[in-house]
Amino acid sequence: MSHTIALVVGGGINQEITPAVLEVIEAAGVPITWNRVDVDAHDYAGAVAQLHVAGEAIRQAGLALKTRLLTPPGGPTDSSNNLNVVLRRELGLFAGVRAVRSLRGVSTRFPNLDLLIIRENSEDIYKGIEHEIVPGIIESIKVVTRAASERIARFAFETALYLEREKLAFVHKANIMKQSDGLFLEVVREVAEEYPQIPLRTVIVDAACMQLVLDPYQFDVLLMGNLYGDVLSSLCNGLTGGISSSLGIDIGDEVRIYEAIHGDAAELVGKGLANPLPLLTPAVDLLHHIQESEAAAKIAAAIETVTVAGEAVTADLGGTATTTEMTDAIIEAL
Repeated sequence: MSHTIALVVGGGINQEITPAVLEVIEAAGVPITWNRVDVDAHDYAGAVAQLHVAGEAIRQAGLALKTRLLTPPGGPTDSSNNLNVVLRRELGLFAGVRAVRSLRGVSTRFPNLDLLIIRENSEDIYKGIEHEIVPGIIESIKVVTRAASERIARFAFETALYLEREKLAFVHKANIMKQSDGLFLEVVREVAEEYPQIPLRTVIVDAACMQLVLDPYQFDVLLMGNLYGDVLSSLCNGLTGGISSSLGIDIGDEVRIYEAIHGDAAELVGKGLANPLPLLTPAVDLLHHIQESEAAAKIAAAIETVTVAGEAVTADLGGTATTTEMTDAIIEAL
């Protein structure tokens, strides 16, 4: 069965790792027609125009593989102009899921770690509502609504059930932001009563950071708002050895995007030394989603073979291989 999937490619290093990832998928024997849209204009207006084309391609396919998008200069300064955030808003991608998994062969203090971070994508300070009250005083507004809080809470518990996870922790700062985070906490507790089989733990965000560094195995699924989700996702990437061990999935009512969580390595552009795993890892989960699990399992096993051997990996993984050499090694391991 052939699949039609949108492919959204940003500028910079993303132009170099994308062909490598497509080559691996093709070698695994998965027939995919990619509807590719490049979002790599050098000015903000041009990039936004390309982004709208990408959004339409994603709507038509219902599914996309996406690199990190780099935001060029020239955008608005009074609201969020990050192209990745703009696309989430345009497509109504309310849930940001970050799977963080230790990868054998990648150096980490925490082997066999498997965490799931669920982030409310649509609200919080990422609404980009800021203004200058008087010269030298800026006000930034955090938005939390009952409707969005209930939607993401129910999504988190349903996801935990579906994936047979054992427990869920809600991360907040309701001790200080008693109304905004307080509302979110209140709603999560209400929804939790409908899922008695998934124990709920509530953790203040600063304590959660400390506990994750001390003993991340105490957590399973973590639910939080937009800003905390951004921060803790990167923290957990560090726990598992970096950008090769995680993937992002942005989910809305009608579309789903599997995306690389990193793609801004300007110092590597044109050198052929970029690590393809930040995009290949979410591509593997995308293959599971389209019922190509045999191919997905083969690619995952091939990646592990290469990282464990440690001879054909890029510099960030401790080796000296080029992008092409690492890609060839993964294909050979298939």
